[in-house]
Amino acid sequence: MIIAINARTLRNVPFDGIGWFTYEVVSHIVKNHPEHRFIMVGDRPFRSPPIEAANAEYVTVSPRTIHPALWYLWHEFLLPPVLKQIGADIFIAPDGIIPLRTDVPCLPVIHDLNHEHRPEDIPIVARHYYRHFFRRFAEKAVRVATVSHFSAGDIAKVYGVDPGKIDVVPNGVAEIFSPPAVNEAERTRKEYTAGRPYFLFVSNFSPRKNIGTLIKAYDIFRRENGAEHVLLLAGKRLYLTKEVDEALEASPWSSDIIFTGSVSRDVLRRLYGGAEALTFVPWFEGFGIPVVEAMRCGTPCVLSDTSSLPEVSGGAALCAGPAGAGAIAEAMARLVNDGALRRRLSQQGIVNSQRYTWEKAAEEMWKSIVKATENRP
Repeated sequence: MIIAINARTLRNVPFDGIGWFTYEVVSHIVKNHPEHRFIMVGDRPFRSPPIEAANAEYVTVSPRTIHPALWYLWHEFLLPPVLKQIGADIFIAPDGIIPLRTDVPCLPVIHDLNHEHRPEDIPIVARHYYRHFFRRFAEKAVRVATVSHFSAGDIAKVYGVDPGKIDVVPNGVAEIFSPPAVNEAERTRKEYTAGRPYFLFVSNFSPRKNIGTLIKAYDIFRRENGAEHVLLLAGKRLYLTKEVDEALEASPWSSDIIFTGSVSRDVLRRLYGGAEALTFVPWFEGFGIPVVEAMRCGTPCVLSDTSSLPEVSGGAALCAGPAGAGAIAEAMARLVNDGALRRRLSQQGIVNSQRYTWEKAAEEMWKSIVKATENRP
């Protein structure tokens, strides 16, 4: 079987959840199925192939898709003849975008419907593209994969897709993530916060990540608890981050709010291990990879009580409404002041995180591929 894969989000070092899903799941599938030929179709050449295997090939289709207008041109006019030329039996789209002008069976991974529920969180042109096309992608696809049962139900309800057509392929946790070694957490705190305890946020910055409310919750926590905790924000800006800047400017503890920028997985493992808690309270989330990574490191979590996060956390976290800075601050204080609670959530989180591995994700994705290709001419 010739399996074509949309490699636009494939990178040697991914920088977001969709990128990690693409890299990890495709890597495992290629390795596990040497009997099939995998062709990565991307919009840029790689200096070195992210996935090296005898059954993996790379095809570059220019130009770079840096704007929604180019997304449309690339997928609808440039990609279909390439799929025909290589004789693809199926086209897998880890980012959810498939060509509508092709007879090749397509399997998109639609991670969430944030663009339907919170369109204002996305730049206007991309917003219109997502809202116009993703419903059509879901309708055309032979099957649809997504990363949580919450998202599966959401896609079925909002787009009217038969639930039997949707496969749940949860994200995983890389093996590098584990509880800190002896004295490692202390060394991490000395390196990043001069030895002070800290709360950690991990993700790219966009309005749906609700960082403005998190900063307000941190302000309340500092004011009401007299603690010396730092707020560490790991990730990079994406777009529409005015709310973050306003909250930072208004915070009396802004000098204790530290931006690390993007970090490697090894650094991220140490940041999780040294944190008092992961504070991750987005408005909307299809899965939330930082949650299970933090849990694998034994780090307690304060999470939103919305969308996929109660499902993914398995009850092993403190949850609060994303609009309630006071409730989030109260959860932060509970973890700081209750050592027994912190230890319990740490242990429960480690157990919960074992449900999620990239090997399992690849197995579930392969099952979806088999369903999409069986009984087809």
